[in-house]
Amino acid sequence: MTLAHSHPRHSLHLNIDASPYRLQGIPSGSDSPSSSARASIGTELTSPARSSMSELVIFSVLCMYDFKSDDADHLEFSKNEILDVVKQEDTGWWAAMRRNGDFIGWIPQAFVNPLTDDMAEKLLNVREELRVYEYDAEQLYNAAPTVRNNEWYDTSPDPSPVSSPRSPQWYYISFPGCVNKPTPPTPEPDGLEFPPNGLGRSPVRAGRRRPVGVDDPNLAAHLSMLIESVDFRDSPGPNSPEEAKKLKIAQLTGSNEAWYDATIAKSILPAYLLPSYADQLKLDSEGLVRSGSLVALVEKLCLDPLTKDPIKLKQEKMFKDIFLTTFRTFTTANQLFDLLVARYYMERPENLTDAQAEEWREKMQLPTQRWTLTLFTMWLQDHRLLEEEPHIAQRLTDFLTKIVQPQSLALTAKLIIRKIEDLTFANPSNASPTVPPRKRRKSKNHKNDLLKLDSTDIAEQLALLEFKLYAKLTSHECISYAKTQTGKQVENLTSFCATHDKLAAWVKTSILMNEALGKRADTVDFWIKVAEKCRNLNNFASMSAVINALSSTVISRLHLTWAHVGRRSILDALIKFNDPSGGFSRYRELLNNAEGPCVPFIGMYLTDIVHISDQFSDQPDNISFLKRQRWFEVVQVMLRAQKQPYNIAESESTLTFIGMHLRIDSTRDQTWFWEKSQEVQQSELAHADIRKGLEAAGF
Repeated sequence: MTLAHSHPRHSLHLNIDASPYRLQGIPSGSDSPSSSARASIGTELTSPARSSMSELVIFSVLCMYDFKSDDADHLEFSKNEILDVVKQEDTGWWAAMRRNGDFIGWIPQAFVNPLTDDMAEKLLNVREELRVYEYDAEQLYNAAPTVRNNEWYDTSPDPSPVSSPRSPQWYYISFPGCVNKPTPPTPEPDGLEFPPNGLGRSPVRAGRRRPVGVDDPNLAAHLSMLIESVDFRDSPGPNSPEEAKKLKIAQLTGSNEAWYDATIAKSILPAYLLPSYADQLKLDSEGLVRSGSLVALVEKLCLDPLTKDPIKLKQEKMFKDIFLTTFRTFTTANQLFDLLVARYYMERPENLTDAQAEEWREKMQLPTQRWTLTLFTMWLQDHRLLEEEPHIAQRLTDFLTKIVQPQSLALTAKLIIRKIEDLTFANPSNASPTVPPRKRRKSKNHKNDLLKLDSTDIAEQLALLEFKLYAKLTSHECISYAKTQTGKQVENLTSFCATHDKLAAWVKTSILMNEALGKRADTVDFWIKVAEKCRNLNNFASMSAVINALSSTVISRLHLTWAHVGRRSILDALIKFNDPSGGFSRYRELLNNAEGPCVPFIGMYLTDIVHISDQFSDQPDNISFLKRQRWFEVVQVMLRAQKQPYNIAESESTLTFIGMHLRIDSTRDQTWFWEKSQEVQQSELAHADIRKGLEAAGF
């Protein structure tokens, strides 16, 4: 096998000897984004055997978006597919193939996510239409926060790469020749859907990631100069200047996850390539933003990360997602739009030579403009711009229409305009991805008698009802709960939480309204079965409501009824999940281990959001970004099951029966429940006294 590779603007030759394929590159003479950044590639099947091709596979990727193209050299794919990459290009195009296919074509790097071997195998065993959701859930699970004793803290001594990757304090530093080079923009051919981000990605493959070695010839000169310029005699920690020297080398080369120091950054980069508001950001020891002014946060938002390290890219993507999810808590959409436009039209520093001006344009202005457009795309596709701020869409369209140069940015602007139009005229849908429902369960003729219904049918229809309400919740709505618990701003959240109380009221009413002792006990047993079925369906919202009702004072005081209940031990096991001690630690563990569709009980998460608000506070001209990060982490875990609907057919008669009782029984107040409970309890005591009298009389 031989590989011959030239500059991306020239031809690419990939010759594979003694293998099933022969690939040849054809030069492209155009300087358009689609042609200059790729080489044409063709395939010819020369052998039926494919096993030898496996040696060429570098890693697998998950397709995050649909990719359509009229170019015969491109490999079209659909969202959720898994492809094998056989060649990487810095142009933003990779050569890939399907596992059982006979064609190798170019794919855009920004449309896919690299996978570890383990993750690829795991996703291959998942239904294709759910792979992206499973992948996202896996990333969120790794970032899942933990709350104990109502105090927020991180239980992991070494944060996960997703939630808190170690990162450079000055992430934009780059030695010439190191791995931290600026990532070329991913080209977007005509007719393609623009993805939510333009991140340059590198494969995450076990055993392949390593820091740059100190023997790197391109790094040696810089290290020599920097190390000799530092006085190691007073360095804390090491016992000798030699040990201090080794530590500094480790910091400079990325070993031990230590990164560049701010003073070193200033000694290497000219002032016109450094951020203007970096002094207004407060970072932690790992380089993560804790707080900062609005202009400093927006500046960091638009800076090119200048790295291909997937962990650091994940951190940068997380920063942007946190900002776009929570910005409404510290600024307005109009103000953010104005600041982003101002970053795009950033002014050139004064007194620059022609060479310096060209360097500033290539290394600061153009990357900032690309990232600004990427941010608008993320805001549009992933953060509800049209739903929450429809007036911004017209302002954004006007801004994008004025972008005509350079050609790559003009093409990106056109794609964003096309996406705005597609989303504007698309049919609105609050539903999650549809899954073909299984065969409808045959309902019994219950004649409004609860005990004649199937407990499984009740549990399944409750799951459908709860999931529809849960799927409507938004991140902004959940975060808004920290300030307000009522009103239109939290309308969907209020409706979802109210169902919990309505279901609990129905359970208590159905028990108390039965005058016959045996029927009351049977009703309790029925609801225990429903709670158990809800547990098996991962409908923890309904499970919690039923458990709370059965363990309430107005029901638990009916001792004679409970003496005739046969499923008490099952209820005792379920009640442990509702134990609030340890910040609902038992329930959190149950939720983390849940697989498949799920409706979580969100009461504890809302408590977390309020406590985070109390724990962190904003100062004048200093926004607590750490508070927003904590909110984001809670909400992501809270809403991560929204994209996995239940594969259950609706039963109109059962849903009507449930809806009727949720409306009627919820009208009763606590006074009614207490008085009715006392009445039933007195009846049970009288029944017990009569029974004792009959036994004493010999009956």
